[in-house]
Amino acid sequence: MKQKTARKLRCAVIGVGKMGKHHVRVYSEIKDVELVGVADLNEELGKETALKYRTKYYRKFEDLLDIEKPDIVSICVPTSFHYQVGKICIERHVNILLEKPISTTVSEGQKLLALAKKNNIKMLVGHIERHNPAVKKLKELLDKKKLGKVTSIIVRRVGGFPSQNRDANIMVDLAIHDIDIVNFLLEELPREININKTRVHTETREDAVEFFLKYKTCSVYIQTNWFTPVKIRKINITGSEGYVELDYITQQIVFFKSNYEKFRETVKGFSDYILRFSEPDLKEIPVIVKEPLKEELLYFIECVKTNKKVDSQFALDALKVALSRK
Repeated sequence: MKQKTARKLRCAVIGVGKMGKHHVRVYSEIKDVELVGVADLNEELGKETALKYRTKYYRKFEDLLDIEKPDIVSICVPTSFHYQVGKICIERHVNILLEKPISTTVSEGQKLLALAKKNNIKMLVGHIERHNPAVKKLKELLDKKKLGKVTSIIVRRVGGFPSQNRDANIMVDLAIHDIDIVNFLLEELPREININKTRVHTETREDAVEFFLKYKTCSVYIQTNWFTPVKIRKINITGSEGYVELDYITQQIVFFKSNYEKFRETVKGFSDYILRFSEPDLKEIPVIVKEPLKEELLYFIECVKTNKKVDSQFALDALKVALSRK
């Protein structure tokens, strides 16, 4: 007796610009899903994308939802449309992967989370670095206390101006990645938030921002800008037992394990411990390089298939920090 073949999940993409086109490509590469359509107001771009990946094009995303009835939709439209498009998809009972940030305002983000819960819809906000294999490996190192007590984190996410994103807010377009990752690594939210915003090459909005965050036992500095002539995506963590450097782009992790001896000495009547350091043990932590976006989509597809709970509260938490007025 032949076994029934499991039905392929029907997937679609709304918005096929800078990020959306990669969602389309990845869905087309996954064998156990069916790419049933794309939607975009730009007919030339939409039709070109649909033709390339042998799927259907819709100018109105509502028509895509009503006709194709997808199980999963990636929403890759400009942030200002996240709430509007997300709300309609949820009300039509479609599971959504919403590109970060969750919305332009905390209020809209709260409404989307509540609406998804009310309609029993899975909504994953695409903070892609959470699915970077190097970040997952770094989390393992921290969870196993390989660095001892984490005392400070320094992050740099800098590079040229995003030409396709003229209305971008650097806090929610760039810095929010690392705000979320630090929250993820430390498993807590910052207790103090200080922000330094500057306008270096533009007059209408900030093109550089620095976040100074204080967690329970750790201080964090996040630097982002849109004018550094080289693209840098790195996080450095110092702990009581070592130091680690991670490159988001190359997915390389270098770990410097501290080597020291502890002595108790008395100076001017005061007794305390001193440390005598020798050269640290240096090793590169092995990471199996994978495309973070593909890992993210595979994760969400599996959540939908197995009815696994999806909680995107983390995205709202990161947005609150990014939009802080302090």
